[in-house]
Amino acid sequence: MNESGSGPTLRSYLVTLRRWKWLVAVFVLLGLAISLALSLTEAKQYSATAQLLVQSSGQGVNLGSSTQPVTTTDVQTDLQLATSAPVVKAVHAELGSAPGISTSEVAQTNVIALTAISSSPARAALIANTYANAFVAQIRNAAIANVTAAQAQLQAQINSLSQQIKSLGNKPSAAAELTALVNQQSVLKEEAAQLQVNGAAATSGVEFVTPAQPSASPSSPKPVQDVLLGLAAGLVLGLGAAFLRDTLDDALTSKDSAERLGKAPVLAMVPMVSSWKKGKRSAVAVSSDPTSPAAEAYRSLRTSLQFARQAHELRCLLVTSPASAEGKTSTIANLGAVFAQSGERVVLVSGDLRRPQLGALFGIDEKPGLTSVLRGERTLEQALQQVEGYDGLWVLGAGAVPSNPAELLNGPGTRQLFATLRENFDLVLVDSPPVLPVTDALVLSAYADSTLLVVAAGQTRRNQLQRTAERFTQGKAPVVGIVLNEVTKENGYGYGYGYGYGSYQPNHATAATSAESNGHTSTPPSVSTRRSRRTQ
Repeated sequence: MNESGSGPTLRSYLVTLRRWKWLVAVFVLLGLAISLALSLTEAKQYSATAQLLVQSSGQGVNLGSSTQPVTTTDVQTDLQLATSAPVVKAVHAELGSAPGISTSEVAQTNVIALTAISSSPARAALIANTYANAFVAQIRNAAIANVTAAQAQLQAQINSLSQQIKSLGNKPSAAAELTALVNQQSVLKEEAAQLQVNGAAATSGVEFVTPAQPSASPSSPKPVQDVLLGLAAGLVLGLGAAFLRDTLDDALTSKDSAERLGKAPVLAMVPMVSSWKKGKRSAVAVSSDPTSPAAEAYRSLRTSLQFARQAHELRCLLVTSPASAEGKTSTIANLGAVFAQSGERVVLVSGDLRRPQLGALFGIDEKPGLTSVLRGERTLEQALQQVEGYDGLWVLGAGAVPSNPAELLNGPGTRQLFATLRENFDLVLVDSPPVLPVTDALVLSAYADSTLLVVAAGQTRRNQLQRTAERFTQGKAPVVGIVLNEVTKENGYGYGYGYGYGSYQPNHATAATSAESNGHTSTPPSVSTRRSRRTQ
């Protein structure tokens, strides 16, 4: 489906076919299997064809009439008459049954073909020839009957004139009338004589020109032809099913559609890495596989956000998604890692107090976390945990899962906590629950400068993204951009970078040096110390 709302293009068709290629393949294989099975199990049938020439039936019934040329209508009429009831009756009398045949015109000529099919080659030829002979006989009999009827009519007129002549006798007063009747009688006798000659020489109008011969090879099944037809039928049905499935599918797949429905630019497209969901590999691609396309996509996202920070303040960024399992937590983890690698001090806040997963990505226990600080059980300094291997990355876990997350996040202590984090870190990234199921994301958006939406290609529904954008618009919460996650080549986007990173590895020492050059220490000082340093 063309999600962008513009007319269909060749590229959109190719994207659809690539996305649903498995569906097309299923129908093609199904058509191949059915045609092959029918071809192998179908009994052999043989066909035989007899040909008849449609021609003029000779002179007309009336004397002096000219022969009319054969027209297309005559040929079509004979095609219908070849299987008429009298012909079928004659065939049944000859064979004891009347198998069906097919009739056709041979290449727009005056020749018609009668084709019979049977399991026996000889039987097929016999049926076709019997129909041909019966049809020729039927036409001849009809012609003879017409001549006989015309002769009878003329003879009746001659007899009537004879009676009139006889009644007039030799009366002198009727001489003129008598002469006229005799002349008229003579003309009718000549016509009768000519009609008798015509009847003797008349043809049926159809000539049996080519008798059917037994075929040496079966007309069906034809394995090669059947397989090709099966493949063609499967391909057509598969294409139809693919386009129908794509039309009915409400899943978001294109960058243009994401921008149109989300009312924000797509800042990055992250390729699908199926092993993440299977737990076979760390979702923090920038550290586990820094040369992968996914890692490069997160670096591209960092660059886009750095440009956005030049236009307006972006110290605290909320990362959320319309629904669950769309990759927001892995996005925030990778985004925090790449910002930390660039020399910034970053804190990741696990604001999803319903299903916290951020700490698990870094192997960090989230029990001492956000709720612990908000309830006064721990200080912020005690709850913050530095991520191993990153000098400038900290995590504030979720803490114990509360029974009233939205109410807890909406309290005055939460605003003060985020104000402290903004003061002591270069960037605060906040993970939150999905937008549509609960209100937590909208509550947290009040503490953030902007929001980054994460959607999954082929999973997020278009109406879900539209409703999410409407909620942020109603809450007057700005959205800096969208991350199109889980992009595949089937969605129409290639993501091979090929820049030759080689054995590139993040240099934490360089990051630490960069941090020190900006006036930051590589070790996390106390929150109070950072605050005093910022105020100096």
